[in-house]
Amino acid sequence: MAMIQVAVYGKGGIGKSTISANMSYALSQKGLKVMQIGCDPKHDSTRLLLGGKGQKTVLDYVREVPVGRRRLDDVVVRGSGGVLCTEAGGPEPGVGCAGRGILTTFDTLRKLGADRLKTDVRVYDVLGDVVCGGFAVPLRSEYADGVVLVTSGEFMSLYAANNILKGIRNFDTGRPRVMGIVLNSRGVPGEEAAVRRFATAVGTDVISVVLRDRLFSEAESRGGTVCELYPDSEAASCLTDIAERVMDVLSGRVGMTQARPLDDAQMSDLATGSEIRPPSEHNVEVRSGVCNGRGRSIRETRVMNSCAAYGAAATFLRLRDYTVIIHGPMSCAYLMDTSRGRTSLDLYAKGLYPAGPSHGIVSSMMDDSAAIFGGTRRLRDTLERAYSEGARKIAVITTCMPGIIGDDCPGIVEAFETSHPEVEVHLIPADGDVTGDFNDGMEMAAESLIQSFDDVSSCEDSVNLVGTSFFRIHTRRSSGTPEEILGPFGLGVNCRFIDESSSEEISRFLAGGTDILISGSTPDRSLMNILSMHTGRKPFPLPLPTGIIEYESWVEAMGDAFDRTEMSSRMISEAEKEYGSVTDGLRRFFNGKRVAVVLMASHPTWLLDILSDLGCEVMLMSGNRGTWKGDFSAVGEGYGPSDLSADLGMFSPELVVGDVPLADIGYRQAWVSTVGVGYRPTLEFAEHLGRVMRLPVSEGWREGHPA
Repeated sequence: MAMIQVAVYGKGGIGKSTISANMSYALSQKGLKVMQIGCDPKHDSTRLLLGGKGQKTVLDYVREVPVGRRRLDDVVVRGSGGVLCTEAGGPEPGVGCAGRGILTTFDTLRKLGADRLKTDVRVYDVLGDVVCGGFAVPLRSEYADGVVLVTSGEFMSLYAANNILKGIRNFDTGRPRVMGIVLNSRGVPGEEAAVRRFATAVGTDVISVVLRDRLFSEAESRGGTVCELYPDSEAASCLTDIAERVMDVLSGRVGMTQARPLDDAQMSDLATGSEIRPPSEHNVEVRSGVCNGRGRSIRETRVMNSCAAYGAAATFLRLRDYTVIIHGPMSCAYLMDTSRGRTSLDLYAKGLYPAGPSHGIVSSMMDDSAAIFGGTRRLRDTLERAYSEGARKIAVITTCMPGIIGDDCPGIVEAFETSHPEVEVHLIPADGDVTGDFNDGMEMAAESLIQSFDDVSSCEDSVNLVGTSFFRIHTRRSSGTPEEILGPFGLGVNCRFIDESSSEEISRFLAGGTDILISGSTPDRSLMNILSMHTGRKPFPLPLPTGIIEYESWVEAMGDAFDRTEMSSRMISEAEKEYGSVTDGLRRFFNGKRVAVVLMASHPTWLLDILSDLGCEVMLMSGNRGTWKGDFSAVGEGYGPSDLSADLGMFSPELVVGDVPLADIGYRQAWVSTVGVGYRPTLEFAEHLGRVMRLPVSEGWREGHPA
C-alpha cells in the first residue's frame, strides 16, 4: 500500500484541528501508520493526540538549536494510537511571515530525515483563510495527494473553502485531488442544504456531516479525541466516516475530483440562495507567468537597474559622516558594498576619486528566522551597536524582506530616537526593489535629507551644486574646480547636494543663493526637481559645462544672471583663443583620420565636438539614444558586440575612443570617462589622444620585427 498525504483545510476556528486529530487516530486504529503535521501558527493541531499537552514547534526548535545538534526525535513525538505528531508553529500575531514558517518547517523536517519515516498516511492540518504562498505549500504536488475541505454552512466558511479550491487549481498537476467536503455543523438553519449545494456546484460530495455534540468539549477537557474516549458515540462514527474515505481513496475504491471553484458571481448566487448560474465568460483565470490572459514578453523581463535600496544607500554613502544600516539579509549589504567598492577603486585608479570608501555598510543580518518571526529585534540591536560605536547620523534602509513581512521599522526608529535624542535617523522604506529602481531610491533618500534643512537666509554670493549619481560619480575632482569658473563672478560653493558633503553642509543648503546642476543627467535633473518642489526655488537653467560650446553658453548665462556681462565676454574671448591654439597644434595628428566613438553609457557631446574641431572623420557607434549635436546619430537599441565588430571592420578606424573596455581588436584605443568642468579638461583629453595617435598600432617585438 502506497503512502497517501492528506491536507485538511478550513477557515480558522472551523474545527479542522479537532477533525484532523480524530481522523488521524481513527486511521491508526485501522492499522495504518499515521503522521500529523500541524501547519497552523496556533500550534494546537496535535494537542488532543498528546493528552492535552503542547509540543515544541519546529520553528522554535530551529531558533534555539544549532544545525549540527538538531534531531528529528526532538520535534516528532508519538501520540495516541502511535500517531507521529509535529507542529510547525509560527510568529507572534502581527509579526513576521507565517507562510515562510511553513516552508521552513517542511524543509527542516526533510533535512532531519522525516521522509525516511515509514508512514501510510500523512495528515497536514492547514489554516485555509490565509492565501499567501507559504500556506499553499501542502497543495503542491510533492505534498498533498488529496485535500479534505472542512466547512460550515456560513458563507465565509464556504468562501474559504472556495479559495482553497482556487489554490488547488493554481497548483494543478493534471490529476484530481479533492477528496470531499466535511460539514462541521454549527446548528445554522439550512446549513446542510447550503453545503450540499456548494459541493454539487464544485463537483464533489459531502463525505461526512459532523453534528454538534457535547462530547467534543468533554473530550477536549480530558485532553483526548472523541474517537479514542467515546469510540461508540455517534460523533465518533461521523469522524470515522472521514477516515473511511481516506481508506477508500488509498485502496483505489473511490476516486477524487478536479478542483472547480466558483467565480464571484456564482458565490453571490450561493450566498443569496439563488440558482447557481454557469461560470462567467469574463472570469479570466490568472496563473503564474500570465497576467490577464497575456504572457509577458522577454522585453518586459529585463534586469532592473539595481534596486531602490541600493540607490538610497549610495546616496547616503556620498555623505562623509553617515552610518548606513541595510535592514535585510547580509547578502544585500554585501552586494551593495562590494559593488560600491569596485566602482570607487576603479574611479580612484583613474584619478576621479580621492580614496576608497571612507565608511562601509552595516547589515541587520536578517535570516530565515527573522523572516518568520520578524526582524525588528535585529534592527533594534543593530541601531544600538552603531550607537555604541559612535554613530550619530544614521540612515536605515529597508530591503525586500522586512517590507514584505511588514516589520514595524518606523516604531523601532521612533523608539530609538526617543531614547537617544542626540542621534538623527533617516528611515528610507525602499523595501529593496519593491518600491522601484536605483534612481527611485536616490530620490527617496534626497527627500528625507531635505527635511533636515535648517531655516536660514540665503547668501547671494554662494551657490549649491546639485548632483548625486554615483556611477557617473561627480567628485570634487571630476566636477573640476568649479571655483575657477565661479570665482570671476564673485561666487563660492555653499553645499554640494549630494556629493562628498557632511550632514552639517547639507543642513545649511538654504544658505546658498543659487542652485546649479552638476550634470544634465536624468537622475540629477530629477533631484533638482525634488529640491525645487520642496524649496520653491528656481534653479540656474544650465548645468556645469563640459567642453568649449557648453562653457561659452554657461558663462554667457552666468553673466546675464549676475550682471557680469563684461566679465563673461572677456572669459569667452580668452577661452576661444586658448582652445584654438591647442586644437591647431594637435590637428596635424588628427586631420582626416578616422575615429570610431564607442559609447554604451555616457553621452559626451564635448568629445564629438572636439574630434570634429581636430579634423577627424567620426563614426559614432552607441546604444545611447540621446540627441546629438551636428550630424551624429546613435545606433538603434540592441547594438551588440557582433554589430560593433562588423562596423569597425567596415570603417577601419585609426583610433577607437570608448567608455567600455574592448579586447585587443587591432586598433589604437583610448578610454573616455568623466572629465572636469570647463573647456580645459577637454583640451587635456585631446592632448592625451594626440599621444595615443603617436603610438604604434601593434607591438612589433611580439611579431618579431621592429615597430
